[in-house]
Amino acid sequence: RIRQYERRFYEGERVREEREDEIFHSVGFFGEYEVREAEGGGYELIRKNEVIGIFSEAKVEKGRIVFKLSHGVNLEVTEKGIREIFSPERAELCGLIAADGSISKYQEKKGKSTMYKICLKTNDQELAEVFSRLFKETYGVTSHRYIGHHTAEGKERQHYEEVVYSKKVAYDLWNFNIKGPGRYEFHPPTKYLDEEGKKAYIRGFFSGDGSVTLTPKEHHISIHSSCRECLEELRKMLIDLGFHPGEIGIYDKEPSPKRHSHPSVSISQKKIT
Repeated sequence: RIRQYERRFYEGERVREEREDEIFHSVGFFGEYEVREAEGGGYELIRKNEVIGIFSEAKVEKGRIVFKLSHGVNLEVTEKGIREIFSPERAELCGLIAADGSISKYQEKKGKSTMYKICLKTNDQELAEVFSRLFKETYGVTSHRYIGHHTAEGKERQHYEEVVYSKKVAYDLWNFNIKGPGRYEFHPPTKYLDEEGKKAYIRGFFSGDGSVTLTPKEHHISIHSSCRECLEELRKMLIDLGFHPGEIGIYDKEPSPKRHSHPSVSISQKKIT
């Protein structure tokens, strides 16, 4: 049995004898695995005539079948075997947290219980709403929104802080190395991303730390971070998706005392007329 997936099964593992009275038909074979669908609903994943998993939902695609597990994690079965992959919603959320979010634990006062906090700070209300929606879709949790005010260019403006307090969610994200341990450190969860997941992760990261510059001849797309090593991982992902990013460089060559130089990975594309 595949015990490492048991924690994410909706129904857990059940012995085949409990389902002998049900009628099944074969959905298909994927390498050493067979998938069967019950007439009354639900799917069995079989290996060497043994049921190793029972699922309530499945999506059959060319060359693979994807079972829905929990918290935005799915189980992909192909000719090559099985692996956990992120849903597009979870992948985008992780990209957004990697770019502009934080995961932390703290004590408000000595002797008090430890608090766990997942947070996104932004001046963009739309981005705050995207974070809230993705969190709800992935974890079923509603984030708290705190609105503050600041002055920029002589005008008073609002900024937003979306916060989720959850030890379970914090450790779930830490287990996949989404953010940290360094302040600006992040690591794309490439192992858990299919092509759609990679696109969603980059979309989330770009929403937080990306920019577009338009010139008469080209569109210049940049992604920024203070962690060069992490950008190298992101750059490789862009190459895997068929982009041609330039080398990582410094976009702020003369930082002020309050600002720092940041490595940047960029993509240039000629303007389409």
